[in-house]
Amino acid sequence: MGFSTNLQGRSAHEALLLRQDAELRLLETMKRCMILKVKCDREYAVALSAAVTQGLKIDRSDELSGSLEFDNSSKLMKQNADNIESKTLDALNTMYAEKRKARKQYQEEHTRISQQFTHVSKLYFWCGKFR
Repeated sequence: MGFSTNLQGRSAHEALLLRQDAELRLLETMKRCMILKVKCDREYAVALSAAVTQGLKIDRSDELSGSLEFDNSSKLMKQNADNIESKTLDALNTMYAEKRKARKQYQEEHTRISQQFTHVSKLYFWCGKFR
């Protein structure tokens, strides 16, 4: 499998590198957003739990029938934040590592092929001089 003739020039090579860099920046941005979301969700869950705890301290338990729902919502939100942190962020980290590896492999392969082409071109030029 190879590149089409439209993807063999220097500008195409640079465009591919720019695209790979953009993908890496996107993954970094997604990771930062997920980290902030997890942090905000956890803080909200803690604040909601604290509000429920304060509400339960009041003797008017008949007026606080929704407190258990808020407490359950708080626990669920914390669980979701933990899941996002453990699963989604791990997946983003894995994708980022794979993209970096693919970019490095592409760059190394391009360099190797360019060096081979230069070497063969020099040999062809050199052999042509002595004919």
